[in-house]
Formats: sequence, C-alpha cells, structure tokens
Amino acid sequence: MLRAVYRVRCKTKSGTMSLTIRERSQKVAGYIKTETHLGIESIASALGISKSSVHRHQQGIERRNQYAESDLWETASGSAWLKRLVLGVLYHFGIKHGIGAESLCEFFKSVHLETHVGVSANALRQLKHRVEDVIVTYEVSQSEQCQPLNKLGICLGGDETFFGLPILVLVELASGFIFTEVECENRQYETWCHQLEQWWHPSDWECHFMVSDGARALVKLAIAGLGTVSVADLFHGMRALARPIGSALGRQLAQVENNSTPSNSK
Repeated sequence: MLRAVYRVRCKTKSGTMSLTIRERSQKVAGYIKTETHLGIESIASALGISKSSVHRHQQGIERRNQYAESDLWETASGSAWLKRLVLGVLYHFGIKHGIGAESLCEFFKSVHLETHVGVSANALRQLKHRVEDVIVTYEVSQSEQCQPLNKLGICLGGDETFFGLPILVLVELASGFIFTEVECENRQYETWCHQLEQWWHPSDWECHFMVSDGARALVKLAIAGLGTVSVADLFHGMRALARPIGSALGRQLAQVENNSTPSNSK
C-alpha cells in the first residue's frame, strides 16, 4: 500500500536503473513542476519511458492533487514523510492504544491523505498485521542476537525477613538485583524451590556461591537447588564474637560507674 511492489526498467543517460511505480511517478511530477515548457514526448524521452506511461502518470497526478498541500506528497521527501506519518499513527494509536481501523481511516481522510495513501479500514488492518509481524520478527531476531555466549556468573544472598508473614528475599550481591521477593506462609525448602523455578535455568546461569545464615532450608537451597557453595554470612558470626567482649566491657563499665558514684553521707 505504501510502497509499490512492481518495478520497471528505465533507461537514463547514466545507464539502466530500476524504479518503482511511485518513484517513476515522482520523476514525472518533478518534470511537470520544474520543466513546465516540456511536453509529454520530451518528458518521455528524458526519462526513457513511453509517452503513454508519462500520460498515465500525468493523469494520476492530476487526480491525486486535489488539495493545496498535495504537491508535497509527489516529491521523494514528502512521500517518505507520508510513510512515516501513516506508520507512526498506526503503531502508536492502532497497535499500542487499540484504536480501531475505522477511526484511523476517518482521521487520515480528515487530513486529506486518502488520495495518496490507501486508508480504507481493510487496508489499514492488513498493514497493521504486517507491522505486528515485523515487530515479532524483530523481537525474535534481537533475542537471538542478545543471547550470551557464556553462562552469566552470579553471587546470591538469601534471607527471610519478617513484616507479618515471612518474606523470602534472594538478591544478586554484585548488582543488587532482586530475583525473588515474595510473601509466603512458610520458609521450607520446597517453598524456596518453587520461587527458584520461576527464573533459575542452569543452562543460562552459573551461581558461584550463595550467602545465607544457618537456616537449613537456605543451606539446602544453595547445595541442592543451585548446585553451588553455601557461604555463611557474617552477621551471626559477628554477634557470636561480640557477645563475650560485650559482656566483659559491660562489667567494666558497671564497675567504673559504681566507683565514680559519690557515697551518701549523713
């Protein structure tokens, strides 16, 4: 609809070139507009096409140019902008926002494009399907191009937080990306595995290690679920180290406070 699919052979002074019907019409329109003194025979000779072909294009141009702005659509730049306009409206409003072909048809007619573009509801539906097919094809092509050559290495950290029901959290430690953050009634290994199945694919990922506390479900998740090393976090270890030191410091602080308190004398 927007591009002629049939091509013709046209001889020029520089050799033989292939033109679409639209491109040939644009050349005829250019001669008619700029070389007003030339007749059909002279234009046909300059373009290397028959006089009948020039005459048919001339009649088509006269039928299409019904409005003041119509001359613009006969030029190469105007035709390119027209294609961008039609495809832009069709994509942003017809595909993304679901506006029907009948409404789009009414819009294109209201801006005087029906003489240069096939804007019937049926034609727009067909063009919409073609655009959707191109989008899907492009997405598949890009997905294939963007597949990593090697597995992506990740380092995970898992924990259970409590704000009401337990919240299972699994984070990639280097980037901070959250793979799992879901509220569950229990913290069993099977529950963790169910969340893992939604994104974990061994063929795509390689988990170097998983950091967690000593919860059995998380340790099993690392070893059995991810097939990696379970690394203990430092929180509980730091608390274990600080407990005896804190007790000793607390006793010394209490002794200092008792010695510094003045005795009450009567």
